[in-house]
Amino acid sequence: MKCFGFSLGCKVNAYETSSLLGALKEKGYTITDSLQEADVLLLNTCAVTSTAGQKSRQHIRKFRRLAPNAIFVAMGCYTKEVGEEALAYGADIVAGTEMRKEVLAAIEAFRIDGKKRFLIKKGRPTGPFEELRSDASETLTRAYLKIQDGCDKFCSYCAIPGLRGKSRSREPENIFYEIKSLLSKGVKEIVLSGVEIGYYGKDFIDRHYDLGNLLEDILRTFKELPRLRISSLDESEISPAFLECFREYPALMPHFHLSLQSGSKAVLERMRRHYDPDEYFESLKKLRAIRPEVAITTDIIVGFPKETEEEWQETLAFAKKCRFSEIHVFPFSPRKGTYAATLPDLSPEIKKKRVHELLSLSKEMRKEYEEAFYGKELPVLFEEYDEEKQLAYGHTPNYLLVAKESKTDITSSIVSVVYTKKNALD
Repeated sequence: MKCFGFSLGCKVNAYETSSLLGALKEKGYTITDSLQEADVLLLNTCAVTSTAGQKSRQHIRKFRRLAPNAIFVAMGCYTKEVGEEALAYGADIVAGTEMRKEVLAAIEAFRIDGKKRFLIKKGRPTGPFEELRSDASETLTRAYLKIQDGCDKFCSYCAIPGLRGKSRSREPENIFYEIKSLLSKGVKEIVLSGVEIGYYGKDFIDRHYDLGNLLEDILRTFKELPRLRISSLDESEISPAFLECFREYPALMPHFHLSLQSGSKAVLERMRRHYDPDEYFESLKKLRAIRPEVAITTDIIVGFPKETEEEWQETLAFAKKCRFSEIHVFPFSPRKGTYAATLPDLSPEIKKKRVHELLSLSKEMRKEYEEAFYGKELPVLFEEYDEEKQLAYGHTPNYLLVAKESKTDITSSIVSVVYTKKNALD
């Protein structure tokens, strides 16, 4: 039996899909890159925006059309949101953001009786962190490692806290066990991932142990790990312990995604983001004071309800001040059940104009950031090799993508490369 897996959305989804594929492999299934050759399909969906939800629905229908006879599992945030509708769209087994361990048994049962399964509990997920092992049987250069799930912030525009549930942290010993497994398979870079990773440890009622403590323990214990990255953080999560780790351990990569969402204090208040632009900028200054080369990427929502032209100009000016290495731009889309969905929306024309302005600024800042490293020798971890073109592709510590001519496959090697306009890739 052949399995095909595909993830939409975040790194957490990618980890979960890889985990289930690995579990199926242990059961004797083989993994294929061909959707149409697969006997089992796994689709992990996303619902972070209305566009993401629409894309997830389209993928469910597309997968069913391209592989009409396959056992089709759809799971994730979108299926949690729409529930049994996903069965009508073409899935045979529907799971949400929990009960993933039951998916394997559901596949086996479907093979016997052909009956559709619905593995979604009503309401907000409240159970403990669900342990899923990564596919450690596969040798990787970079691996995602999920350490946290859920979110307790309830920003006014976001449906994820309802779909992913309360914040739950993975026990440190389970994280360390998986790191050992990944290192034994030759992994050179681990990316710590979660829905709200900065909330790690806040649900441990028997002890104080937060993200800073976890980082220090990982970096002190696994000195053979060349690179450790962190997925998205909020400004408030740049704690003194976090900064100390960044100062003391070069293996903690100088590349962070700090969600901003708006550069206007008034808009941030309507978003219920719990910080202001000045506080955000102070966190950037602290990171850059330690390692000036650090890459800071961010998200900004364009056209939030009631956003005035003056507030929009505040966001543009603040983004310029922050000198981001890249901005991920999202036009506002109302999510059912959120406070922001009850507010008057802006016109599509205004959103489109502002998206264009912000994308132009992001492109300009990206170019400026890349050019600052031209002529510098940087260590590159190579992750892919194109034998036909004799080109190797990899990333610098601050996540600049580099191509290098090579007659041999240098995947998983860290090689010093002079960064130039010629070998820089977007």
